Amino acid sequence: MGAGDGASRVFASESRVPVAPIAILAREEGTRFERARTPSPGRTRTHAPRRQVIAYVSGEVIARGADHVVVDVRGVGYKVFVPRHPSGDTVALHTHHVVRDDAQQLFGFETREELALFELLITVPGVGPKAALSLLSVSRPSALAAAIASGDAGALARAPGVGKKTAERLIVDLKSKIARTGRDREPTGLLSEDDAAAALQTLGYTTAEALAALRGVPPAGSATTEERVTAALRAAGRVGVAGR
Repeated sequence: MGAGDGASRVFASESRVPVAPIAILAREEGTRFERARTPSPGRTRTHAPRRQVIAYVSGEVIARGADHVVVDVRGVGYKVFVPRHPSGDTVALHTHHVVRDDAQQLFGFETREELALFELLITVPGVGPKAALSLLSVSRPSALAAAIASGDAGALARAPGVGKKTAERLIVDLKSKIARTGRDREPTGLLSEDDAAAALQTLGYTTAEALAALRGVPPAGSATTEERVTAALRAAGRVGVAGR
């Protein structure tokens, strides 16, 4: 890969696999990624800055596990934990990269909205990446956002490893954060009178976008919050988030 290959850069993670190119996207503007250098014998490898992360993985699925896929990226297999298996063998996943002292993990999602919801879930104390993945494995983002917005602890507690107390904590903590998610959030905040609008905000919609998306769906009271959110997402062409 040459130095002029556009947005793609080469970045090698600290995993115990041979160094190889991987196409990634920078989550933060201005982030610079450079080719990793193999440390000389006897030298300790320094950790990359925290802002340098693997944010996107694209390649062929060569193996599938109960909760993960292995993606072949130019001859190197990357293990990516997923909420559900991709339907095809060629994938493009938006990833959340967890770096710990003893391991690195990638969590992959087919849509940016699902990734954004995952990253919102793990801000709650006691909810780690595996619990957040469990929540997304049993509910589509639209249904999960609707459950949070409407305070449906029972729906959240259906996820393996997520009990009633954790579900209630999710609702308490995330209802106060919904209005602050998304890059272009307006100061008007949470549309508390409409759970469907609040759920769309959880998925990254601005207040204006949420209102516009709900104009063509059944009004509150004539359909459930999940049905209204799903209809809005389908109308916007985001079927991967709404479910099929």
